Amino acid sequence: MRNYELVCILDPQVVEGQNEQVVEKYEAYLEENGGQVARIDNWGLRRLAYTSTSLKNRHQGYYVLYQFSAEPTAIEGLEQTLKLDEAVLRYLVTAVEGEFIHVPQLAADNFLEEAFARPARGPRDRGGPHRDSRGPRARDDSRDTASEDKEPNEAADDSPEESVVQESDDS
Repeated sequence: MRNYELVCILDPQVVEGQNEQVVEKYEAYLEENGGQVARIDNWGLRRLAYTSTSLKNRHQGYYVLYQFSAEPTAIEGLEQTLKLDEAVLRYLVTAVEGEFIHVPQLAADNFLEEAFARPARGPRDRGGPHRDSRGPRARDDSRDTASEDKEPNEAADDSPEESVVQESDDS
């Protein structure tokens, strides 16, 4: 016997109020075919990532996880039954190597939305010289003060035209 996990997405309109009966139906099917159900986790009604005609244009589904051990031959019959059931929107059967992993509690549907939500913005300050907390911006007058600090002769020595003239005189 091998370990398997089955995740079913049940149609919330078909199983409305009857979801426990559908869950028990597949539990009984597994046990009748020689399987041993280790755990059933009802994840509840959750929003689907996308919708399509194959999902009957539903926006939500009722998720159920079955963890069970069974012979590989029982899986084929299980998949045929799941395909024909109108209450099942999607299913996935996977083989599990080793022990089952139990997740004690799933995160809420809107967990990521709440975690990465932007804080509410207040009214913006559109005017005045003090737009941010640092105060007014200082002007950069370093170019003007540097040329004023030098004497007129020193300023002339730094110009490129005179340096070319000095080289021609030395040669």
